[in-house]
Amino acid sequence: MVLNKTSQKGLKDGWIRATFILRKDHLEELKALAYWERKKIKEVIDEALRLYLRRKKTTARTYRKSSH
Repeated sequence: MVLNKTSQKGLKDGWIRATFILRKDHLEELKALAYWERKKIKEVIDEALRLYLRRKKTTARTYRKSSH
């Protein structure tokens, strides 16, 4: 997929900008972890999501075309 949006400018291949709403206490913990581990917040989130998704059995979904 080729993205030509200015919001995607400067991102490495395979990355995308996204906006999420999360609990304030979770953000505070993420910031603290990033600080103490000398990482960027996005690196801490990426690691957490990668580990979470690894534990889950995810499969690609196929969708049927609507007959309407």
